[in-house]
Amino acid sequence: MSNPSDLMAREQVLRGLPAKRASTLLFAVESQTAHLLLRERQEATLYLTQAAAEAGEHAFLRALAEGRALPIQPKIQDLEHYAPQWAALVPADANSRAAIARLLGDKYLFTYEAVPALRRALGLDEPAVQQAYQRLYGQPLATIYATTITWQDHLRWAWARVNRRLENLPPFWIAFVLTMPGAPGLLALPIALARIGPAAGIVVVILFGLINMLTVAALAETVARSGTTRFGLGFLGQLVQEYLGRAGSLLLTAVLAINNFLVLIIFYLGVGGTLENSTGLPAFLWNAALFAVCIYFLFRGSLNSTVTVALLIVLVSTLAILVIPLLALPHVQISNLTDLRLPSAQGQPFDPAALGLVVGVMLTTFFSHFLVASYGPVVLRRDPSARSWIGGSVAAVFVFMLIALLWMVAVNGAIPPEVLAATTGTVLTPLAKMVGPGIQWLGSLLVILSLGLATIQVSLGLYYLIQERFPAQSARARNDRSRFLISISPAIAVFLLSEWLTLTGAGSFAILLGTVNAISLPLLGGVFPVLLLAATRRKGDFVPGVAFGWLGHPAILAGTFLFFWGSILVHGLFIWQEPLLRAFALFTGLIVLGVTIVILRRGALDPRVVIELRQDRRLGGRDEFNVTANGKPAAAAVQLEYPGEVQRLNAFNGAVPAFATLRAVTFQVPAAKASQLKIWAHQITPEGNSEGLPVIVEAESGAARKQFNLKSSDGLAVLPINDTACQVRITFP
Repeated sequence: MSNPSDLMAREQVLRGLPAKRASTLLFAVESQTAHLLLRERQEATLYLTQAAAEAGEHAFLRALAEGRALPIQPKIQDLEHYAPQWAALVPADANSRAAIARLLGDKYLFTYEAVPALRRALGLDEPAVQQAYQRLYGQPLATIYATTITWQDHLRWAWARVNRRLENLPPFWIAFVLTMPGAPGLLALPIALARIGPAAGIVVVILFGLINMLTVAALAETVARSGTTRFGLGFLGQLVQEYLGRAGSLLLTAVLAINNFLVLIIFYLGVGGTLENSTGLPAFLWNAALFAVCIYFLFRGSLNSTVTVALLIVLVSTLAILVIPLLALPHVQISNLTDLRLPSAQGQPFDPAALGLVVGVMLTTFFSHFLVASYGPVVLRRDPSARSWIGGSVAAVFVFMLIALLWMVAVNGAIPPEVLAATTGTVLTPLAKMVGPGIQWLGSLLVILSLGLATIQVSLGLYYLIQERFPAQSARARNDRSRFLISISPAIAVFLLSEWLTLTGAGSFAILLGTVNAISLPLLGGVFPVLLLAATRRKGDFVPGVAFGWLGHPAILAGTFLFFWGSILVHGLFIWQEPLLRAFALFTGLIVLGVTIVILRRGALDPRVVIELRQDRRLGGRDEFNVTANGKPAAAAVQLEYPGEVQRLNAFNGAVPAFATLRAVTFQVPAAKASQLKIWAHQITPEGNSEGLPVIVEAESGAARKQFNLKSSDGLAVLPINDTACQVRITFP
């Protein structure tokens, strides 16, 4: 007969060992979930620099390595949401799964119905796991589930359901919503169009809408062709650096910094003025409140938003954008819509300033290019062919063009042109007087969701930019405080300038918006998309499933470039009358032309052969190779070598089976009219990060031969070739 003490010891061992292992496994599950949350927040953050993204990643990994509390603490709703991603971490044995279930039940509160994905990942409905739980803990596994939860938990689970439904939207609609242009342009559009009349306004809206559809399509295709943006390896700055070189990157950085600084002042004026009319509190107090909110998020270093939050904000803002002009329709006067203000109409003299305001505001109205440059990874992860991505981005601008026409007809028809021309704030102020107080509250919601949120995002962008230029030199708190104060100095300067303009009444929302964006947006929304499309169509890493061939025609590219570059010169030569503004516009035009010439002379349009070998460890990921030449698929003789087996095929794309046992891959690419060879061997982690593979590469082109290790270059190398056939052998150590 067994000794009772021996039975007790065995029971303690049986319970203790799975529990210790389960604690480690649960920490791994929570860590991976937190990492996925960090990745999702980074994808939803506009104006994020590569340095800021890497800093967040390093802070997370340091906390993980040192055993400290993670920067992001996942909730049970997060564990349920990401259960398919962390399921591979869970061992197969029932004891460990039962022990993890025990820890989850002790730590979190959840019902049986709330966690179907978590139950599948742990196998909690399997008899073996339930029996193991009963044996280890002397009670049914069902005891880990709560019978009731608090109202706060009910709200969290309701939000989790909303999050799941929005995450499961078709990729086209996600692209459509995320790249929808914002409200700032619409809030000034009727004021600008009042100076030229509704008839000319319709023509201008359609013209700028179609041109921006073209440039958005160009930028969306660029994002789809680039591995830098497709896999979230960088943002617009890194994209320009890779394809247009250092000169293009410096110009982009300067334009973004100046534009963001000045636009912030305008947003403060828009928010303060609108909320003053809604609440009666002075605008300078609202400016101060908005500044305090900005400082709070700058101190945190992040908005901590997600793609789901971005989708909801856009949906609510779009609803407000549609309702406001519909409320104005009953007040439309035909006489307001038939008012002609063209230079040739009724002998009226030509006012160049009116045309300048129109151009700047129209560019603002349809500007969604930064959204297109930022949200690519979100949609391309769901649809790698990029059909949904490109189609959704273009459709967003088209629909917004229809919305802009509705605003012009409804608002310009309801408010006399002389009233609009005298408006210094947003168009919501005179519209509320005409329609009623409902417009004030609806407009306040729109302003908070659009201008207010954009103010925080742009402030963070300037903060990231300064942080990147002034890296931390010491861990001492004093140095950290000094660095923080330096980094928020642009936000402080913006606030002080906006307060001065508010108190003196010297700032007009529409005029300032039109003036600032008349110079910056032709570059961000026209010149750069055109140059990037021309470059990536010759040296891109991927070929999207859809591409408008005519979009890359030299005449289209040159015509679009000249339209936007010429608009800058026209402001300097004819539209603006102030000497300083004219000089600045002409100087900017010369700089843009000079930088473009430098970009082209340094080989931005030189064709490239790209060989990519990818191990994809994401859920449902596909290990594969891709070969492109001059931006098109290039069939190559490919040899996959395994222990005791060699597979041969001729293709530009193909799956790589049994990647873990792969020993070497050889690519023989026929001669192509290319001057560069890019070799990229990398893996996509379960969290979606791209990491270089430590492989040995032997490249041969003509008489030139090179051998190198990609471990030191993050799995990437670019070599010169001379329009000859090349052979590349990638060997795993």
